[in-house]
Amino acid sequence: MGVPFEALIPYAIMVGMFAVTGAGLATTKLIANHGKRPRWNMDVWDRQMIQRDYRLTGVFRQQTDAVEAPVGFEVSSRWKASLVMDSLYGLSVEHGLSHDAADPSLLSPSAGDSLASRKASALSTKLATVLSSSYADSEIREALRLLDLRQGADHENIRHNLKASVQKEVIDANARILDDFGQVAEQLKRVGVLIETLNKTCDEMKTHILAAKQESAPVLEEASTLLARKQETELRQHLLEAFRKQFVMSAHDLNILTNIGVPLDEDFFALLDRAKAIQANCQILLAYDNQRLGSELMEQTTQNLDSAFKKLYTWIQGQFKGLDLEDPHTSASIRRALRILSERPTLFASCLDFFAEARQITLSNDFQAALTGAAQGQAIEFSTHDPVRYIGDMLAWVHSAAVSEKEALEGLFISGPDDLAKGLDIGRTAEPWARITPSSPSSTGHPDHADDAASFDGHKALNDLISRNIARVSQTLYSRVQVAVSNTSDAILVYKIYNLLTFYHDIFVKLFARSSPASSSSSTIQKTILQLESLTLSHFEEVLEEELSSSIPTPTPLPPADMTPPPYLLTSLQAFTEICKTRGPQMTQPELERLFSAMLIPVLDSCAQGTKLLQQSAGDPTRSRVYTLNYLLALRSTLRQLTGLVPAVSIPLAKVNNEIDAVPIQIEDILVQLFLGQSGDRLKHMSSKTIASAVIATAVDRFCADFEELERRIVALDDDPSPPPQQPSI
Repeated sequence: MGVPFEALIPYAIMVGMFAVTGAGLATTKLIANHGKRPRWNMDVWDRQMIQRDYRLTGVFRQQTDAVEAPVGFEVSSRWKASLVMDSLYGLSVEHGLSHDAADPSLLSPSAGDSLASRKASALSTKLATVLSSSYADSEIREALRLLDLRQGADHENIRHNLKASVQKEVIDANARILDDFGQVAEQLKRVGVLIETLNKTCDEMKTHILAAKQESAPVLEEASTLLARKQETELRQHLLEAFRKQFVMSAHDLNILTNIGVPLDEDFFALLDRAKAIQANCQILLAYDNQRLGSELMEQTTQNLDSAFKKLYTWIQGQFKGLDLEDPHTSASIRRALRILSERPTLFASCLDFFAEARQITLSNDFQAALTGAAQGQAIEFSTHDPVRYIGDMLAWVHSAAVSEKEALEGLFISGPDDLAKGLDIGRTAEPWARITPSSPSSTGHPDHADDAASFDGHKALNDLISRNIARVSQTLYSRVQVAVSNTSDAILVYKIYNLLTFYHDIFVKLFARSSPASSSSSTIQKTILQLESLTLSHFEEVLEEELSSSIPTPTPLPPADMTPPPYLLTSLQAFTEICKTRGPQMTQPELERLFSAMLIPVLDSCAQGTKLLQQSAGDPTRSRVYTLNYLLALRSTLRQLTGLVPAVSIPLAKVNNEIDAVPIQIEDILVQLFLGQSGDRLKHMSSKTIASAVIATAVDRFCADFEELERRIVALDDDPSPPPQQPSI
């Protein structure tokens, strides 16, 4: 009788665990050893593997649900179920759970008595493990499910043949796997043949390559050498191109830079800057040991720059000949050229000299045209009959020309003084022998400016240039004013001319001082006007001297009987008043003293001589004092009229007042000694009745005081019997 199915459930669980694990190990080993072991009787080998699985003990909780298989091979659930059934059947046979005997071929012949002693402990261990397993395990449930699917009509037959059927299925599956792997092996053999063929081909190719390498090695070596030389040549070519670009100018560029026949344009200035950059870069070459290249380049570049600056100098001279100072575009181009030319101080100064000479000729011709009326407008010479207007028109024309020159030339110096200063600093470095002053580029080598190393003063340079431009005009002005002054015999007109000259001198001083406040030097026109002032003032004194010598009688006669001032004094005072009014507040103290000495001192000396004549003549001593007081009063009256117009008159007026105050005191002393009845007749010719009345009143008071003193003394003598004292003189 067989064992009931319910009693086999624990064994099925345990065997299922073993079967899954054993099948996995067997399959894994089969896959790992595939291709290494020769094909043998897989039936015997599989039997031994299954028999070993029955004896395995250990941990049954490490199950795997899937059996690993080669790629493309899938282990079916039915195969797993057959393994379970086969294991269950073998376990029942081995432990005597069935009436059927176990297959003796499954038992290992090498197992001895020791195996029997271990069976009891192994069986107990397996039973404990199976009984401790949970029936809820998914693998056990799956094994039971597969076992249930294999049940058929002949349940007993199926249970007895479960192991054989499962083993048969496993063997069939393994056979199919081996067939598949056989095909893979055939394919691998073909791949091996192909690989061997490829290896032979590779060896042949290596042989050919080595032969070709040996043959091409010299060629490659030569090619490497040629490539290295090519790279070196290209590098040298790049260096040469860079060197030419940095240090060498083409023949076309040199033609533009140095040829005078080529017009001056933007290309010239660009090439000039490049030439200066080359000259500066040559200093780098001079720093190396081999200085030959740097020296030759420096010499060649210096020659090119000298030729370029000469071309620029010639171009500026040509522009100066037909220069229109009112054209802003022309001024801009010339200003740029002058800024660059300032780097050569010698050429710069020479260019300014040429410009000054050209402007001198132009302005001189314009001045002559204005004098003679060649240009449009009335000729200045038409007013020669009026020397003041004639000289004033000439001075006004010169002033207008100077202002026009200043406004026109400001663009050359004032718009960019820093550029000219930088250029002159560079020029002093390039031409250390040039003695050019920064403030006056045209005055090269002048001893007064030899030590001047200050920065460039554009305003002063402008003033110096304007002064030089009107130098010829100043010479013409001097000669014509000199003639006009010499032909004038009226002292008042001469002094008006002098006043006009001083007026324009102040205007020119302000004109040039406004441009250069720090400048202390005078321009040519200022010096010319100063010389004319001195000349005019000397002629004025000469004319005065002639007029006074003709108006003052010689020898000096006695004053008139009415003691009035002489007519020549009144004439001189009138002329003095007119001259002072002409000069006005501008008259300084030295000028007033010089005018006073020239016009009034000789006349006052003549009046004083008349006073001495009156004193020497027998008669009334008060007449000389009255005469002195009269002409002093006339002088004071004239000076008082001028105090508001000429402030400097206050000083001589104070001196005259002091002298006038002293004369009445002298008259009082004389009147006190005379009888009172004659005092009024003696002062009747005094021009100031107020002073006369005051003098008489003071004299009377003094006389009365003296008379009272005399009367007191007489009374005292009458009362005193002693001899009377000596009478005091009255």
